[in-house]
Amino acid sequence: MALSFKLLALFFVFGAQAADIAGIWKHADKPAWLNVDLQSSVITVQKHNDVPAAEGLTIIKDLSAAPPIWYGKMYAAEQGGYIPVTLQLKDKQTLIVVAADATEILKLTRP
Repeated sequence: MALSFKLLALFFVFGAQAADIAGIWKHADKPAWLNVDLQSSVITVQKHNDVPAAEGLTIIKDLSAAPPIWYGKMYAAEQGGYIPVTLQLKDKQTLIVVAADATEILKLTRP
């Protein structure tokens, strides 16, 4: 019985860690790092080697959690505003951002 409880507790601890997207993520295609801040419900540019002026900009706002999927609004310059997106952990090291039409629009990796 005690072993079952320990295994169950371990399962929940591992699941909570696996579902945590908070922290710094690297843009898969650019020399840029984004900060996922779940307390303030935003994702901002932490550092961008090609566009230093982008640092501090909010890329995704209004994050809400329903792990393994998160919801938010991502800035889309071509639309002139924010569009609804979902964020999904592909694995422990890969976070993808998907548009409403299921198109992957951003891929992030843990540095």
